[in-house]
Amino acid sequence: MTAGLAIIGIFCFIKTPIVAFPDFTNTQIRIITRWPGRSAQEVERFITIPVEITMNSVQRKINLRSQSMFGLSVVTLVFEDDVEDSYARQQITALLPNIQLPEGADDELTPPTGPTDEIFRYTLHSRIKTPAELRTLQDWVIDRNLRTVPGVADVVAFGGPVKTYEVSVNPNLLAQYDLSALDVYDAVSKSNVNVGGDVIEKTSQAFVVRGIGLLKDIDDIKSIVIKDVNNTPVLVRNVAEVYESNNPRLGIVARGHEPDVVEGIVLMRKGIDPGPVLKALEEKVKELDEKTLPSDVNMLTVYDRQNLINFCLRTVFHNVLEGIFLVTLIVFLFMRDWRATLIVSLIIPLSLLFAFMMLYLKGMFANLISIGAIDFGILIDGAVVMVEGVFVALGYYAAELGMEKFNKIAKLGLIRRTGVDMGKAIFFSKLIIITALIPIFSFEKVEGKLFSPLAYTLGFALLGALLFTLTFVPALSHRLLHKNVQEKRNFLVAGMIKYYERLFNWVMKNKRLSLAIAVLIVGLTFVAGKFLGTEFIPHLDEGALWAEGDAPMSVSLPQAKQLADSMRYDLLEFPEVREIVSQVGRPDDGTDAKGFFAIECLVDLYPKEQWKSHISKNELIRQMEDKLDAKYVGTIWSFSQPIIDNVNEAIAGIDVNQAVKVFGDDLDSISAISRRVYQELKTVTSMTDVGIVKNLRQPELHIQLNIPKMALYGITASEANAEIELAIGGKAATQMYDGEKKFDIRVRYQLPFRKSETEIGNLLIPTSSRTKIPLKEIADICLKSGPAFIYRDNNKRFSAVQFAVRGRDLGSTVSEAQKKLSRDIKLPKGYTIQFSGEYESEIRAMTRLSIVVPISLAIIFIILLVLFRRVSDVLLVLLNVPFALAGGILSLIFTGTNFNISAGIGFIALFGICIQNGVIIISVIKQNLDKGMHLAQAIKAGAISRVRPVVMTAVMAIFGLLPAAVSTGIGSETQKPLAIVIVGGLVSATLLTLIIFPVIIDITYRRKTSRLRNA
Repeated sequence: MTAGLAIIGIFCFIKTPIVAFPDFTNTQIRIITRWPGRSAQEVERFITIPVEITMNSVQRKINLRSQSMFGLSVVTLVFEDDVEDSYARQQITALLPNIQLPEGADDELTPPTGPTDEIFRYTLHSRIKTPAELRTLQDWVIDRNLRTVPGVADVVAFGGPVKTYEVSVNPNLLAQYDLSALDVYDAVSKSNVNVGGDVIEKTSQAFVVRGIGLLKDIDDIKSIVIKDVNNTPVLVRNVAEVYESNNPRLGIVARGHEPDVVEGIVLMRKGIDPGPVLKALEEKVKELDEKTLPSDVNMLTVYDRQNLINFCLRTVFHNVLEGIFLVTLIVFLFMRDWRATLIVSLIIPLSLLFAFMMLYLKGMFANLISIGAIDFGILIDGAVVMVEGVFVALGYYAAELGMEKFNKIAKLGLIRRTGVDMGKAIFFSKLIIITALIPIFSFEKVEGKLFSPLAYTLGFALLGALLFTLTFVPALSHRLLHKNVQEKRNFLVAGMIKYYERLFNWVMKNKRLSLAIAVLIVGLTFVAGKFLGTEFIPHLDEGALWAEGDAPMSVSLPQAKQLADSMRYDLLEFPEVREIVSQVGRPDDGTDAKGFFAIECLVDLYPKEQWKSHISKNELIRQMEDKLDAKYVGTIWSFSQPIIDNVNEAIAGIDVNQAVKVFGDDLDSISAISRRVYQELKTVTSMTDVGIVKNLRQPELHIQLNIPKMALYGITASEANAEIELAIGGKAATQMYDGEKKFDIRVRYQLPFRKSETEIGNLLIPTSSRTKIPLKEIADICLKSGPAFIYRDNNKRFSAVQFAVRGRDLGSTVSEAQKKLSRDIKLPKGYTIQFSGEYESEIRAMTRLSIVVPISLAIIFIILLVLFRRVSDVLLVLLNVPFALAGGILSLIFTGTNFNISAGIGFIALFGICIQNGVIIISVIKQNLDKGMHLAQAIKAGAISRVRPVVMTAVMAIFGLLPAAVSTGIGSETQKPLAIVIVGGLVSATLLTLIIFPVIIDITYRRKTSRLRNA
């Protein structure tokens, strides 16, 4: 049976995907609607709000948020934990036709991806081709090829001009021919068509009739007839210039010292194994380089998720192998028998294979958190107790009979009896540890998706260890321990027992003093624990930084590019920086809605061991901030990491890591409150990168049409707006086809006629009497400022103040900020303040723990009651919990580690481990009492007999996680707090269990005996 399970486990291990960390966000669907040329207020009123109203009826959503900006609306629906993407998408798709969008608006659903699914970035480079030509290659060659890779959901192009053909109209020439821009637009749109004429028969053959009228080149566009004047056709070339151009640029990407490159961002489908996708993607990129792309074009990698996965898995497997080696070494040192060591050590791979088998059957991925959190000492402690018990029993039997006789007789009965005696305590001990994991299973949202794989992996491994301990260990013991079993003198164990016995005798003579010291230590530790800092989770070191700068709202794209170039060169001067890719603005598809003022840099760092300065990552960030703040006054800089930045943005619903949201109806009011919040947060200790998320003060040119005046001239608002749109912003009339490629043909006024409000005021608008009047006669034209972004959350507007925390824990920092805001800011009715981001997740997780941990302890209480059948014994065992908690708290204090969810899970695991020690000791003492021993003798004999298994299991558990506790490699951050807590807790639990616990048992049992006598 064991061999069969092992073979199945090996198969499942090979097939189970192992990722760096799980996708810990809920299903999110975004509806992106582009409406070119419209202001944020128009987009909100005519697109965002109608979309929100329609989507309010979607079932099982937990959040509906939106962002409206110039020409773009992004509405995001977040669903409950277990909602699949297909279910959510089906509901939204069914409701989309009910939305009445204005003319020219185009909506789409984003592909099924999550914030952790960005797996590959690259840039295109050429010594010959222009950025526009590279962008054409990206859109029509590379994009199509990469989308054929199984598992790729989307390829986002960022940077590079998008090629178009522009019909640049001269309004003076239009006036000469009594034409308008609309006449040119209509002519171009109708002059680019093929028709079919059915079939004709000729010489017994059928010929398909095709009328070919597609535009082939610029000369064809110039030759389009607009109007016939006195039998003379007026052509496009008579009123306009036609040339190759590009769409208005929304973003620019630069890399290193190259100021304008094209970037591609590859997104994976949500919930699949990234390994095969990355491998297939690598092969496709190689194929493109070698067989498809021109020889002068190169695809250079910016970011490859496989590198992070390799770093993380290398760290985890290094810690795992070290842990296995140390655990095996400890077993050998304590047992001094290779057979016993082999039996115990085999439980490690078998339990892990069992865990992978169960993960595979459940369809779950393994990740560095779940694998790195497995303590092999905890897995094999049951096997240690079983083998140690069998070994000691056989050793006594051999000493009693003599080795020669012992080697000849059957020992199966003795092994069976010993196994049954030990099995009961082992079964209940493992059951208690598994029960202690219940709080982890209860987590929801981010923390649930992040840590539930850990709970399942550890739970399955413990279940496998229990199964093999109760079946495989006795069977293999019978095979291997059938001859020459004797207790060899072990100087380590003998010395330990010798000194322990002395300490035991002293403690039993000074019970009150010993107990008082223990209570004082535990009490002081709990008091000190109140001063522990708190955070949600420690951030995984991704080996890179994500630097963001917020320039002034009114900055133009060329000015923002200059700022980004200068910033990039400044950061490249740091010797720890390998390479930088900067982004300004947003991609054309609207998937990352930002303005020109948004400057972002992916800062790739050299591996930490190559840093010559020997500074910490936080110190490097501080130096970068100091340099940028001193040089670029008025620009707010913030630093994060690529993946966690995406995740925090998805959690907070806004492009910041941490934020204070101010909810209300009036934009000016919530903006004013945000400024007051900003002033308060600046005074909070260790709160950095404080800044108001820009949403107002966007310069606008207002053209307010005068309806009564238009009525006098017989002009409708639609006619006037159509002329304004064509003249200023331009509009695509049709497309030019080049093989499979197609490019817009845009109609627009020439620049001199639209460069300022004066020229725009002179635009001629046709009247009902066929005359034309200047736009300024029917409209008020002025410069104003308006909202650049309008953020909404659950149908309510909000403004936000971003912040970061460095050099201090998140919990106490936010707590101080909350007190300041509640004391100093009085909100009008209908306005509220809410902290969003990681703090929100931290509070939710801590609240869940405060509810579920007592429930878990209650279940453990019931299990112990079934085992001992006495409430007093159960309460005695549970007294081990404070001993373990004290060590865990002290370990966090001494290492300067904040209490977070990872550390909390370490405490949960400690519950089971320390209770197990109490179960083992009380079980032996009760067995001694049943044999007729005096209480003092039973306690002493029981405690001394359990020194080796208790210390051995504790030391194994400690050394099993010690590599993770001291590790500093990439990927170690998430498992390190858990390991620190368990290591520290096991030290205190073991010492206090062996030294103080017997005192408590003695006092309790003596009082019980005294009461019975008095009765």
